Amino acid sequence: MMCKVKSVNCLLLLAAFINEALCIADYSIPTPVSHRIRKRAICPSTSECIPLRSCPVLSTILDNQCVLEDKLTEISCGYKGSGLVCCPQPESNSINRVGSSNPGKFVEGIKCGQSQVEGDGYDGIGAYPWVVRIGFRNVLTGETKFPCTGSIISSKVVLTAAHCPLAKAENYKLSIVRAGEWATDTDIDCGEEFCGLPVQDIPISHVIVHPGYEKGTYRHNIALLVLKTKIKYGVTAQPICLPESWSVTSNNGILVGWGKTAGQTETPLQQQNLFLPIVSLGQCERVYGKTLPISEEQVCAGGEREQDACSGFGGAPLLVRHSETYYQVGILSFGSDQCGAAGVPSVYTNTKKYITWIRENSPQLI
Repeated sequence: MMCKVKSVNCLLLLAAFINEALCIADYSIPTPVSHRIRKRAICPSTSECIPLRSCPVLSTILDNQCVLEDKLTEISCGYKGSGLVCCPQPESNSINRVGSSNPGKFVEGIKCGQSQVEGDGYDGIGAYPWVVRIGFRNVLTGETKFPCTGSIISSKVVLTAAHCPLAKAENYKLSIVRAGEWATDTDIDCGEEFCGLPVQDIPISHVIVHPGYEKGTYRHNIALLVLKTKIKYGVTAQPICLPESWSVTSNNGILVGWGKTAGQTETPLQQQNLFLPIVSLGQCERVYGKTLPISEEQVCAGGEREQDACSGFGGAPLLVRHSETYYQVGILSFGSDQCGAAGVPSVYTNTKKYITWIRENSPQLI
């Protein structure tokens, strides 16, 4: 129903509301289905996508017959006809620098560690939007290969294992980070529910490797990739949360990447996730201790038969989930040539032990 504007003050109130709450959708949603887009994904961080009747600010405007139908469309969100609007929320003082990860905290105004797609057991497009591929370009042919993985911790910084950017291959040079990819054989990823935007290939400016990194022992196997331009956040590109002083107690880990897993002879075309138990360091010590040192700077995960990463997952994030939020507790460092053997876990860099180093070495955003 069309509403009549009754006064200048009313019009100004509406204009202010739209300016505050205007949606910024960057993907398409054909229909509402079981795996639906989490509504706050298409509203600014200062607003929330909620039912119209639940937004007191807009209710006041409606009571004064201020809203024209076309203007109400401008602040709607969710799928067409959902009755949802971007409602301004009180400003939060909890916006942090890169690496902040306490519950309710933000990275650059975005809630870290939250997939914008809902659905029990959903692992399709946008399920793990902080995982990126790291590309090496052939200086002779221009071909780009993606041998390892990283994670978005801010729009200009990707976290990975040090052995990845330092890898040497004839004629290949570290080149880009590819964000927003799910399937490797399509230009635009589409699922049953929605399509994402084209991938973002962001040139790498420089690499910051931990000064204590030891190639032969994988000690301090951690690095930051600083990008030349910012990653644009959206459904398929979001920052992950990093653990800090509070304790991550979950022993249920999730590894995400594009490599081969136990029993696979070819690398799948789609992003994979593995649910792995986080086990004691003693178990890794028994497997690797005679050849490689195991310390508190590492995390041990896996060891179940036919359930482990075998190749191509280097630098991939090991995640735990608390409520709706994911935290990165590890970076895949190395594993055994007995991939998928019972009692043989893989070793990860313990992210929690490097939070200070990450903070001190992550450039301030401009």
